[in-house]
Amino acid sequence: MTKAEETQKQLAIDLHSIQAEEFAGRYRDFRVDVYQSCFTYSRSRLEALLARYLPARGEGMHLLDVGCGTGHHMAALRQRGFEVSGVDGSTDMLEQARANNPGMDIRQSDVETLPFAAASFDIVLCVEVLRYLPNFSRCVQEMARVLKPGGMCLATAAPRFNLNGYWLINRIAHAMPVSNLVRLKQFFTTSGRLRREFASAGFSSSTVHGVYLGPINWVERCLPSALPKLLKTWEPADAALADRPILREFSNMFMVHAVRQK
Repeated sequence: MTKAEETQKQLAIDLHSIQAEEFAGRYRDFRVDVYQSCFTYSRSRLEALLARYLPARGEGMHLLDVGCGTGHHMAALRQRGFEVSGVDGSTDMLEQARANNPGMDIRQSDVETLPFAAASFDIVLCVEVLRYLPNFSRCVQEMARVLKPGGMCLATAAPRFNLNGYWLINRIAHAMPVSNLVRLKQFFTTSGRLRREFASAGFSSSTVHGVYLGPINWVERCLPSALPKLLKTWEPADAALADRPILREFSNMFMVHAVRQK
């Protein structure tokens, strides 16, 4: 790993440490009204997609949340019977995660060198982590390593061609200050590359889904008062369109469902 890649990862960890309280608040908002922001809406659409693959009850199943953040997903899945563990690089995020999941195995770790033995988990979850890694293949390989044969990975990634135009906006914001846009460089991909990387890491099958669609972040930025009504109106069409072939390349979030080779 190059020094530049290490620096980039540390910048992402530092930013998320600063944002830990903000993320905790966003997840509290998520439980109240999913239409109040693009964040809560995107997580609602992701939850709907995750529900297709995650068992309703998880007794006897070990799940690892890679980049667990505030521990929101861990807490929800623990209530459904899963035995959950988590890792994150940010001490501030881990403080939130441990408060939300008392007594659980939650460790500070690099997501590219997971502190678990091979074949330890039935399921690995990885939400909004790959977008911050200059070379996400190492993280994918580690997730494959800690999964049991036949185990399942659910991971999100940032589409290069999303309709918010965020790839270009992020590059501009990284080069120069632009309003209150996040300056941290992020990394975008295509469904084809995701399938190749997961296959190379040892997954026997992988399916890439589009999670949600549309330039809704611009509405939130330019006319926030109109956002909740717009999202309620848009959601049925979004649910029907975001994961269609070709259209998913223009979605605002990918989710990969991959199965470890037996």
